Order: sequence, then C-alpha cells, then structure tokens
Amino acid sequence: MKLNTTVRLMILLALAAGALDTSAQSYTVGRASFNSERYDDYSPVQFRDGIVFCSNRKHDVMVVYSSSNQFENVNMWFIPVSDTTVQEDARIFSKEMLTNFHDGPATFNREDSVIYYSRNNEVDSKLRDVFDSENQLGLFSAQWIEGKWDSITAFTYNNPEHSLTTPALSYDGNRIYFASDMPGGFGGADLYYCDRDGRAWLPPVNLGSNINSTGNESYPFESESGILYFASDGWIGLGQKDIYYTKQIDGEWLLPVHLDAPINSKADDFALITDKNAEEGYFSSNRKRNDDIYIFKTDIHSFFNCDSLQKNYYCYLFYDEGFMDVDTLPLSYEWSFGDGTRIRGIEAEHCFPGPGNYTVELNIIDNNTGNTFFTQTSYDVEITDAVQPFITSPDMELMDQQIEFSGLNSNLPDMEITQYFWDFGDGTKIKGAEIMHTYERKGSYNVQLGVTGKKDSTGYLPKACVYKQIEILEDNQDMAMYLARQKGELAEMPDIVDPEESMSNPLYSMQEAIEKDAVFRVEVLTSESRLDIDTALFDPLRGAYDITEVYLREDSLYSYTVGEATSVLETYPIYNDVISRGYENASVKSYVLADLAEEELLELTSSLGEFADAYFEFNDYMIGEASYPILNRVAEIMQKYPGIALEIAAHTDNMGSFEYNMKLSQKRAQSMVDYLVSQGIDSYRLIGRGYGESRPIAANITEEGRSINRRVEFIILNESE
Repeated sequence: MKLNTTVRLMILLALAAGALDTSAQSYTVGRASFNSERYDDYSPVQFRDGIVFCSNRKHDVMVVYSSSNQFENVNMWFIPVSDTTVQEDARIFSKEMLTNFHDGPATFNREDSVIYYSRNNEVDSKLRDVFDSENQLGLFSAQWIEGKWDSITAFTYNNPEHSLTTPALSYDGNRIYFASDMPGGFGGADLYYCDRDGRAWLPPVNLGSNINSTGNESYPFESESGILYFASDGWIGLGQKDIYYTKQIDGEWLLPVHLDAPINSKADDFALITDKNAEEGYFSSNRKRNDDIYIFKTDIHSFFNCDSLQKNYYCYLFYDEGFMDVDTLPLSYEWSFGDGTRIRGIEAEHCFPGPGNYTVELNIIDNNTGNTFFTQTSYDVEITDAVQPFITSPDMELMDQQIEFSGLNSNLPDMEITQYFWDFGDGTKIKGAEIMHTYERKGSYNVQLGVTGKKDSTGYLPKACVYKQIEILEDNQDMAMYLARQKGELAEMPDIVDPEESMSNPLYSMQEAIEKDAVFRVEVLTSESRLDIDTALFDPLRGAYDITEVYLREDSLYSYTVGEATSVLETYPIYNDVISRGYENASVKSYVLADLAEEELLELTSSLGEFADAYFEFNDYMIGEASYPILNRVAEIMQKYPGIALEIAAHTDNMGSFEYNMKLSQKRAQSMVDYLVSQGIDSYRLIGRGYGESRPIAANITEEGRSINRRVEFIILNESE
C-alpha cells in the first residue's frame, strides 16, 4: 500500500461530487470524484501513480457480455492520480488481462511488478453464460514484462467446484489472503491465506472462528503495520456488510473490531485500504444506491488489543525471616526506608512517596543511645511505574457528575507522546491530555486511553493504549452499597521479603554472611587514611582489647575493630563497654573470613609487589631470599584464616617458546607451594598452577609490559572443608 500524501486525498475530497459525510469524533469521509453516476465502482488499490478499481461501466476495448440489467461485466480500470491533478477519465487497466467475463479485484506486490487478481476460471468460450454456476471465480497472476502484463498464471489452489476471490498480498509479499466458499469453512465465504515457501504457495489456511462467522467474509487487506481489514455480513454491525479489523499475534487472530461510522453505515461497506497508520485511505460502499469509492481521513486514531491498566504500587509489607530475639537486651528492630521514614518492629508496612531508588535497612537499635547497634539487612529497592499509558481518574463516580481524566502520568520512556485519545465506552471519543467527561447512565464502562508519538523515518506512528473499568453509580446510597461489596475484595499489600527479587538489589544480608562463616566485631571508628595503632585515639581501649585493622577496599576506608564473636548478640557486652569508653558511634559489623583474607592478600601484593621478578631470578624457578618476607606474610594470613584454600598462579611473558614458559611457570608455582608447606601450611590448602604466557594483562611488545606479565597471583578458591 503506497498512499502517497495528505495533499492527494485533500484534492480528491475537494473534487468529490456531493456533500461530505463527516464525523466530529472519528472520520472525515467523502465520495471520490472518479466514481461514475450510474455504474458500480469499488475495490480500489494503489498502483504506481494512480488507482486500480473494479467497475461495470461501459468500454469499447472489446465486445463483452452484459448482465440482465444491461450492465457490462466487471473489469479492472485505472485512473491516474498525482499530487497536483486528478485525471477524471478512467481507462481499462490492461488489455492483456481483459476478458469477456468478470475481472478483479486485484492486488500488487510492493514493486508493482506482479499482480494477483480474481476472474472467472473459464474465459475461452465465446458464448458461455457468465452466470453459469460451474464457471467459478479463481485467482490469477501476471508479471510486468517489457511494458505489458505477461505470463498470466492460474493460482495453484483454483478449483472448478468453488470460488477464490478478492485477493490481497501482505506488505512483504509472502502471504496472500483471499475469500473462498471451499468446503470446511464456517459460513458462506471464509477468509483464507497461503504463505509463500520459496516460489511456491503453501496450502490454504482458514483464519478460524475468531474471524470467520456463519455469514460471509471477504475483501481482506493487510496494511504495512500488519493490521488486517476485511468485510463481513456475519458479525454484528450497522448494516448488512461492515468493515472490521484484526491482527495475528503469536499465531492467534484477535477478535475483530468494528470500524466507527461514518466508514461503516447502514448500507454495505467493504474493500478498505489504508496507509500504515490508518490515517487515510479508501473504501467502498453502496450508501448512495450504487457501489462507490469513498475517501476517508482521520486524526483520531483507533486502538485495539489494549492492555489492562496496571496499578503502580508504592506500598509494601517488609519483614525479615532471620530475626533474632532481642527482648532480653535493650535492643529493638527498626526499619529505615531511605525516604526519612523509620518504623519500629520486625515487620512494617510502608508507602514510598513515588518512583525512585531507596536504600532499605533493617537495623537493631540500642534503646539507650538510639544509635544503630547492627544493620541486619540492607538492600536497594527500585520503585518504578509500569511502562504504559496511565489513566488518572477515580474508579467510581455518580451519574451526571463531571469526572476529570488525565493521561499526563503516562510512563513511556521510549515514546515522546504527541497526542492523547480517549474512548469513554459510552460512544464518546475525544482528544486531549486532560479531559472532563460526564456519564448519563449508571453502569460499568471501559475507559480507553491511546497515545501516539512522533513518526519515525519510515513514517510509522508509534502507538500504545490501556483501558480501565470505571463504575458509574446512581446516587450516594448506591455508592455506599458498592463500597461495602468491594471492601472484602481489596488486594493484599504486596510484600518484599527476598532481596533477590527483580525490584530489589541486595547490599547486605546477615543470613548470607553467617552462611559464609562470618564473625562479628565491634567497629570503633573508620578512617580514610591509615592510622597508627599507637595513636592516642585508641588509648581508652588499651589493656582491654586488641585493636584489629581491616581495609575495606569497596568503601576505601580503614576499619578499626575490637572483640570478636560468632553471633551478633554476643558482641553486645563489648559494644556497651566500648560506648562507655567514649566511642559513641561504635557499631557491630560482620566480616566474612575469606573476604578478610582476600583483602589482606591484596594489600600485601599491592604494597610488596606481585611481579615474579620479586621472587625469582631471570629464567629460574627457585625462590630467592628476597621473596621470603612476602611468602612468610602469606603463611601468616593462611594461619590467621584456617578456613581458606589458596591457588598460587604463576605467569610469564612471551619470551621463549610456549612450552618452555608453561613448564617454567608451573615449577615456579610449585616452588612457592613447597615453601609455604615448609612454613606449616597444610598442602591440601594449596594449589600451584602455571599459566605461562597464556594470560597476559599487558602488551608484550615492551619490557614494561613484559615485566607486568611476569607476575604471581594469590587467589582464594573457597573455604576448605
């Protein structure tokens, strides 16, 4: 479909005979100027610089048979149309395809080089009765070759026992729709399609009972955006034959939607074609007695397959399953929600002020000081609005009361909304971001909000829509009864228990720390710079506690702690004593032993070096005396943390052969393992691996890069059994 411009349609409308039918809500409709006055004109289709349509008007190209009402048989006609002029004199479309029988309707591929059209199967008999029931309609194709239509070919599935007619190619040309009365359908004529497999068409597929009724379906047309339009006299409409649209999603056809008046009328309306956004197009109707072609235009878009409006939840129930009994101590649980709100208790209901990122903590509070004794759980919670158009309105209201509807809270980050379209479910459609509407009758109404964005480079108009149900009640008594019925049906508040839910990101979990063999210490203070343990800051603690320094690499802080216990509550006496010694900001922290060991190893290698040159002579694997201080410190760390296992990984540069470097690095790794074993470390806690030149971290093209690649790494594997 290549409807070119709004200008073209406006010219055609201006030249149209007769007054325009207009709808303030949906469509502007006018009769096309190229219609004849007493003949039937219908089934327009865009072709190059004009329109091909069906008509039984007279022509003098060849002798044809006429029907009992003295009209000639239907043939395909062409009228040129441009942005500046309309050639009012139509002409026979193709002499090569013209027969003495019925020709058309037609459909073209995107390049306008192939036509599929309907005609009688038998056209060779000079005196054959055109109304012979045995001469069924079939589909035929032709190709545009050297300035004319050639290679006329019958469709694979034509059959003398039934008709195939009103063909329509999909935009990509890989599917053809048509109507047929072949056996096995749901009514008189059903819609079918065939998909292309290479050059061949696969067998016909019935569109199914969602589309085909006990009546007749015909005149399919698929727009560039994948919407299928068709005519039916079997679905409830305004007239005998009305126009509907649908779409296939995940192999299923959606139930058809009836187009609004004045496209549909009390007369027969059929054969609609449109652009990709359904903003303008043509259709056929006999509302003026004869079949005529009409032009339509709209700036109020239709939406279907809308999603139900999702509620935006800002209120949640928080609780933690790993709580401890703190009643025996002057401690209590308190939730902090990152928005200034704090609620005491192991369980709390909280409503966030709106979308955003919040750090939620479950703290154990010291009742004596009000300070945080220990943070048991911490995670980031992301509160987001559903990605959708959003209808802001009451869920219920009284009859004859003005109701404010707003779409300004829509959340569509990938769409710059340009228009808002409302369908209030009572026949009223209107545009605007904020609308006032009144319902005159009691009942349940589905309110639909559709939005459109800016067209992309291809002219495609993005759309999205939602709907919600609103209850309109007769009076205050009616509303009170309705609220009473609804009271027991309110949804429970959603809860956030597991910090690993998609909307939350765990920062800390005591339960997880315990599972990783954590210890708990009282943190006296922290510092961005390293402190001397002999500083006067620690004088109140001397003689009572050993002070331990831990570097928290993630926070870039030095942490100074005292005491150690395997449970939080066991640290309370130490914590209380530290507070009494003047460290008012002290709190309890957990430390995973393996993490502490890793921090100390990183600190060691960053301060003393990780280059192999610090351990070995060039091309040698025996460790030298210069390496003893480093390896002795590694041994001390492993003795301090007896639950860890260590991989010693040795690497080389690319000097020498690959095999040589692999052997050299393996011998170097094993030499360090042997030394640590000699220092009392169990061999089962150590693995030596040589990687040779296979894992460079710098370019080997300079000596500086090669020296970086000649390195040793200490990697904590896991907690040993």
